[in-house]
Amino acid sequence: MELPPYIALGVLTLVLAVANYLLPSRRKRINRALASKPRALVRDAHGSVRLIGRIRRSGDLLRAPLSGRPCIAYEVLVDEPGLVSRRGGAEWRRMVELREAQSFFVADESGEARIDTSGPFLMSVDYDRSGKTEGKYPGKHQDLASFLTSIDVVSTDWFGEWISFRYAEGVLEDGELVTVSADSVLEVDSGGERAGPRSPPQRLVLRGTEALPLLISDAREARGSTRDVRGSDPDPDNHD
Repeated sequence: MELPPYIALGVLTLVLAVANYLLPSRRKRINRALASKPRALVRDAHGSVRLIGRIRRSGDLLRAPLSGRPCIAYEVLVDEPGLVSRRGGAEWRRMVELREAQSFFVADESGEARIDTSGPFLMSVDYDRSGKTEGKYPGKHQDLASFLTSIDVVSTDWFGEWISFRYAEGVLEDGELVTVSADSVLEVDSGGERAGPRSPPQRLVLRGTEALPLLISDAREARGSTRDVRGSDPDPDNHD
C-alpha cells in the first residue's frame, strides 16, 4: 500500500495494535521533565538546557491528518475497545498512534535556536480535536473515516455503522509558544551569527539522542518558572 504524502514526510511514528498506556500520565511526565531542566536564553545556552520561545518555521509546513491544519508538528491517536475489565466495562486499546514533526526554530528575546527533530523526540501537545464514533457512518466523523481508510483500517461493522473508536488530534503551529529541551551545540550555519570577523557563522542547535530525547511541549506547566535570570517573561499572559 502506498502511504499518503503527509505520512511520508518528516519524522514519523506509527504503531498499530500496541498495548495501551495512560496518555495523560505520559504528557505529565514529559511536562515535569521539561520543568525540571535548567532554563537558559538562547545566547547563554550550553549543554543540556530548556528553552522557551516562539516557533518559527524553517521549511514547508505539515498538514494534520484529521483537521488539515498547517502545522509544525502533529499527533493523532485512535483507540478501540479492548478486553472487558473486571468492573464490566471495556478497556480502551491504542490502535493508531501517529506523530510527525518538522525541524523548526525557537526564538526568545536573546536570539534564535534551531530545533532538529531528526533524532529521537517526545512531544506533549494539547488535543484540541477529539471525538467518539457511533451510529451512522461516516456522519460527523468524515475526516476520521478518510484517515482510517488511507491506512487500511476497517471502520464499520456488519451493518455498515461505525465501529466504536475514540480519537484525538493535537498540533504545534507556527508562532506558538513552546518549551523544548535537549543537549545543545553550536554548529556552523549560514544563517547564524559570527563571534568575530574571521569566525564562521554559528547557530545553537538542539537535537535529541537515544540517551536524551528532545522534549517538546506547548503546556504551561512545562515552562516551570518562565522568568529568566533578568526577570523577563516571554509569555505576556503568564502571571504565575
